[in-house]
Amino acid sequence: MKKSWLAGLMATALTVSMLAGCSSGASTTKETKDTAASTETTAESKSETTAAADDSDTILIGVSASITGSAPTNGLRTQQGAQLAVDEINAAGGVLGKQLELYVADDGGTQDTGINATNLIASQNVVAQVGPNLSGLALAVEGIVSEAGYPMLVGATSPKLVTTINNEWLFRIRASDSIQAQLAAVYATENLGCKKIGLFTNSNDYGSGARTVAEEYLTEKGIEFVTEQHNTGDTDMTSQVLKLKDAGVDCVIVWTDDAETALAARQFYDLGLDVPVIGSTSISTPQVNELCQPEWLDNWYSVTDFTTSNPSEEVQKFVESFKAAYNEEPELYATTYYGSIYIVADAIERAGSTDPAAIRDALAETDGLVGPLATYTADDIREMVHGGTICKMVDGKAEFLEYILVEE
Repeated sequence: MKKSWLAGLMATALTVSMLAGCSSGASTTKETKDTAASTETTAESKSETTAAADDSDTILIGVSASITGSAPTNGLRTQQGAQLAVDEINAAGGVLGKQLELYVADDGGTQDTGINATNLIASQNVVAQVGPNLSGLALAVEGIVSEAGYPMLVGATSPKLVTTINNEWLFRIRASDSIQAQLAAVYATENLGCKKIGLFTNSNDYGSGARTVAEEYLTEKGIEFVTEQHNTGDTDMTSQVLKLKDAGVDCVIVWTDDAETALAARQFYDLGLDVPVIGSTSISTPQVNELCQPEWLDNWYSVTDFTTSNPSEEVQKFVESFKAAYNEEPELYATTYYGSIYIVADAIERAGSTDPAAIRDALAETDGLVGPLATYTADDIREMVHGGTICKMVDGKAEFLEYILVEE
């Protein structure tokens, strides 16, 4: 069931935000790059925080974003997406008669800095936190959020976030790697009709988790596969690529990090491994496919969360709104955290309260909330996204093919 509240709010807000243009940002954002402090949260302070949130004329939401570190563009897009959603919602009248406000903390893309960032957020009167986006950071800070007693919505995708912990305050707003990897295997065998699959994955947790899911699916379906691995930072994959080629695979699933994805694309092309390749989200992002020559990607597909070429009304409205505000096209981080603010706002509206526990309970009942990234429905382990987008790389850009739901 689609949420009429969100649809109506977005229709009004998008019009107003187009007028706001590049003014989005400072007036409704508290930002800090000081990550020196940490705060103990007691039952008494939780009660005081709830009372302060109820009495305030604003609703404060924390944002953990990698503003500095190795990927500052990702942090910038996170902040921009969240701020755009706040501007739209406030322009349409806010939530429960109150204006939304962001408290942004720089997690630096590292665990130590991420822990300090979440401690800073927890020391404010926030009703919820969005981010961090990296799985390692989310795993490192989920206990802080649980102790502080407010919901956290993350774009992190590691299966460990739900298979090794059970945190009632943690919600995931992107499809997990287990879902994405299964989609890659399904598309290779059912849509492309491939009979012998090559699995080329990073040896780290990210690649290994996806490899395990794909292997289990292919084994269950009786599909032959060949597995090769590489390490983060490898600069030559010739041996593994030639083994896949000599094995006669008719498709390769590639699951690795950004730099290694671009290297794989080049070496597949140079070594003549001319079969369909299905990559993870990395290959569809501008920061990765701009490292590649278009001809390297002639037969590449991607399992991803978002592409601006998706013709849906929700996606195209968001793309135009983001471009009007920032003179840039949105990408995955912007879209993920734009959606996160709408998810929180919807939960507050349905809860009729800014009490974090009430918001948590409403988040757990989210059902059919439509956004540009996905239609969000929380399951019993607080996963909100249950499918992914299949793209084909055309002239170096990700072109939308279809959205596929994974059967529960």
